[in-house]
Amino acid sequence: MNYLILTIAGISIAIGIFVGALIVWFIYFWRRREIIDSLMKPEDLVGLCGIVELPFDADSKGKVRVEVKGTMVDLVALTDDRQGFQVGDRVLIIQMQGNKVWVARHDTQ
Repeated sequence: MNYLILTIAGISIAIGIFVGALIVWFIYFWRRREIIDSLMKPEDLVGLCGIVELPFDADSKGKVRVEVKGTMVDLVALTDDRQGFQVGDRVLIIQMQGNKVWVARHDTQ
């Protein structure tokens, strides 16, 4: 009787270790396939539309809020537009230099 219980316990432990190792193996290879990149590259920003948070014009810097990869990001903004931008205006990012973006007026027509 004890021999049967020990055999069943041994088989149960072996199956548990095998299934656990299999799950760990699947997780390991799943995570190796996944690409995690939280860096913002210029090509991720150029062409996106944003909303002005701090007003600015050609002579000053401002701030725009843009959604990048599902996250809202505030960026320092510059422009050549003499009219300038007010809070709530929509802008189009046309270039990125360092940590600043150059924007133009976004006409939605």
